[in-house]
Amino acid sequence: MPTLLFLGCTAEKQHGGEAAAEKELPWKGVTLRLAVAGDARLAEAIGRLRSEWQATTGAELEVAEMTESALIGDKPHAADAIIYPAYDLGVLVERGWLLALPEKSLNSDELAWAEIFEADKTFDASWGAVSYGFPLGSPTFVCCYRKDLLAKLDRQPPQSWAEYQELSEVLADREKLGDAAPATDAPWSGTMEPLAEGWAGLTLLARAAAYAKHRNHFSTLFDMQSMDPLIAGAPFVRALEELTAARSHMPEEAIDASPQRVHETLLAGQCGMALTWTSGAFNEEPVAEAPTFEESATAKSLEIGFVELPGSPQAFNPKTGEWDERREGESPRVPLVGLAGRLGSVMAESAHADAAFQLLAWLSGPQWSKRVATASTGTTLYRKSHVEASGDWADPRLGDAAALDYAEMVERSLSSAELFGAPRIEGRARYLAALDLSVREAVSGKATSEDALQTAADEWRKITADLGLERQRSAYRRSLGLK
Repeated sequence: MPTLLFLGCTAEKQHGGEAAAEKELPWKGVTLRLAVAGDARLAEAIGRLRSEWQATTGAELEVAEMTESALIGDKPHAADAIIYPAYDLGVLVERGWLLALPEKSLNSDELAWAEIFEADKTFDASWGAVSYGFPLGSPTFVCCYRKDLLAKLDRQPPQSWAEYQELSEVLADREKLGDAAPATDAPWSGTMEPLAEGWAGLTLLARAAAYAKHRNHFSTLFDMQSMDPLIAGAPFVRALEELTAARSHMPEEAIDASPQRVHETLLAGQCGMALTWTSGAFNEEPVAEAPTFEESATAKSLEIGFVELPGSPQAFNPKTGEWDERREGESPRVPLVGLAGRLGSVMAESAHADAAFQLLAWLSGPQWSKRVATASTGTTLYRKSHVEASGDWADPRLGDAAALDYAEMVERSLSSAELFGAPRIEGRARYLAALDLSVREAVSGKATSEDALQTAADEWRKITADLGLERQRSAYRRSLGLK
């Protein structure tokens, strides 16, 4: 049995509660059990709201922290509701452990479903054509850049990956930066991207998304008919070749960098661009061996800008084997979703399902979401009203202007008509670990991009066969939003 850290079994007493009418406390006498998987800070933030929840509903709330591996173990966890990594939704639904969101919850003023960004609703919170999760925010990679340096060079933020590649070279050249260049003995690189284990494969998918997402095809990572991996195809090979080229303009430590460490390197004034996201919680959880904000005098006067990930005017057509030009009005940018994120769901065996649905709508809704989701490094803003409170979601070291820039860019990205989803079927960790290994081999010069990705594809076939071809094919179709 997993070890649970209980943050409180009895809600604090609400002063003046005696005056509340019985009808205003619909769940008086009920005790709800909420399990939070793999996110201690999020569990603590929810625990601090127990008294408000009891005052609103009359119900007591137990909040327990558990590991992600315990959550997706052999048996469903004995809780009324769970909050967990968004990419685990499919695994839990396929096992029959979750209840779909009822119309009552979706239409409630408390949840305000309509103002949630489309990607959070139609991708993260849905499986097939059914909604099972209450969003708590799901970050996507963005392109961060030094506004001051691009102004010095009279350059605009990159619109395409070709522009990004060329700009990373220019920014790496201290001579071209003139008096804006860092000191010759200071660490400096043109760009920085997360290439650590657990992130290298996702970085490749972010770069490949615009190449691989074709308007006429649902399949992206696998052929949805045969489940043959597409990861060794032309879009991914091109993306990995470009990532390998960009690696020469990154610091050595990029091979061990997480998104948060990349973020810290940018804020320390040690690179010109970066692929990552920002979070107010980053400032609360220092990263070991990462440069600190205070170490650089340059960092104190940085002007950071944000733009959606670069795109491509062409997409690969797997049917013809040709690169097709995007049509007029078709966005060249395709955001990667399914990186991280958090969802709340009600367990199928809950004895108090109605109360659990209300709890999660309450936590995810406009009133309390900023107190809850901002505590986690694995979330970001997910509502239109959050854009107005952008400072709550971005690292405070960036300043108000940059925070608003970030929030508006996230809204654009997660409202996109075209999305590219990271794997979220059974075996996700195994698929991504194989891809991580191949990407790291290629960017380290130990294998060509084509050979490295062929190795990954071969491993993906083995994983699919091990988990069951038909089972994986069925789940993959539902992960794409198909029935």
